[in-house]
Amino acid sequence: MEYIIYIKLLEEGTNVYRPVSATKIGENVFQLKGFDIYDPEDEIWEFLPGSTILVEERTLSNKKVLVAMAQH
Repeated sequence: MEYIIYIKLLEEGTNVYRPVSATKIGENVFQLKGFDIYDPEDEIWEFLPGSTILVEERTLSNKKVLVAMAQH
């Protein structure tokens, strides 16, 4: 099953997140996809496509979403 994980964008001057597809591989552990949308000349992602990450449920724009918190 595919999920949407929100990845923090760095060097934006404010908190900005990019929704990225991911595959669940464990409890709160996901592997990011996003190779097709990642452009390092346009955005700096906190975690790169292919990374295995830990997520946490957070509220962004009054909506509960899964946010990438740390590399696993």
